[in-house]
Amino acid sequence: MKLIPEWKDHSYCLIAWPCNLDLYGSQINKAKIEIANLANQISEEEKVNMYCNSADYRECTTLISNKSISIIETKLDDSWMRDIAPIFYKEKNSLNAISFNFNGYGKYPEFKNDNKVSEFICSNLNIPYFKNNLTLEGGAITYDDKGNLFTTESVLLNPNRKNESKTNIEDQLLKLFDLNKIIWIPEGLQGDDTDGHIDNIFCPIGNDKYLLAYTNQNETRDFNVLDKSKKILEDELIFQSPKNQIIQIPLPSEIYINQKKIIASYINFYFTKNSIFVPKFNVKEDDEVYDIFQSVFIDKKIKMVETSHINYGGGNIHCITMNIPKI
Repeated sequence: MKLIPEWKDHSYCLIAWPCNLDLYGSQINKAKIEIANLANQISEEEKVNMYCNSADYRECTTLISNKSISIIETKLDDSWMRDIAPIFYKEKNSLNAISFNFNGYGKYPEFKNDNKVSEFICSNLNIPYFKNNLTLEGGAITYDDKGNLFTTESVLLNPNRKNESKTNIEDQLLKLFDLNKIIWIPEGLQGDDTDGHIDNIFCPIGNDKYLLAYTNQNETRDFNVLDKSKKILEDELIFQSPKNQIIQIPLPSEIYINQKKIIASYINFYFTKNSIFVPKFNVKEDDEVYDIFQSVFIDKKIKMVETSHINYGGGNIHCITMNIPKI
């Protein structure tokens, strides 16, 4: 059983339609327009399945202009497909999946529908799967092509996930995915509603390269966390191979919507075969990040997409998408 890095070819992109008024509030309509725009753009490069509640079906079909996008009705509590979709892996020459437990990040009462979504997707697409009782969201892990899985202690070891010990988690994941190493980072960004998902701060991108968020705001919690993370990752990755390279990506300037500070990161992006879809925040760092991404992904188009109102709800491009690898 081998995990398949995100930069490999995809057969589908899965997205969930926003529906949680408690999170999005007055910004939900703007978030829907942003998600429709993102789905339309991704669908120019790969198949997109959009999942929505029955009550939102008509609205969804109206806002989505590309009629090649499949709109599928299912019961949803929220829109974070990365966290509620199955984790896909390769076994021999076939695609399989694991349905991990989802408990609403241990803090939201409405999660039972979302906890059934991964099984629904697998049944709908005829992908063999099995269930695992470990509470694990897709945004809580990332992995490279060298047998390394990366995660944060603040999520998987959080008492609200009700997992067992760190040793138990490691034993399960190492065996499930035939991993060489699990590399633990202490925590994620301050204020991240997920308790610190790694997909907001770190991402392997292939070719011995890894992206890591950073801030030059010295003595802040995020500065200290990201600096400590960099040292841990350097110790692990450079020890494995001097070819490994960590590339720092600045965090955007502070962004407020409705007087709420959004927890934003450019690391929360999506791969397609020909493009990289990166959040755009209309701040000074946008141009700098575009140039860095273009220099790193020399064979891809960098497409910056405005997603601040999606981010208002708690996540961004990577959080609302899940790629199904092509085997």
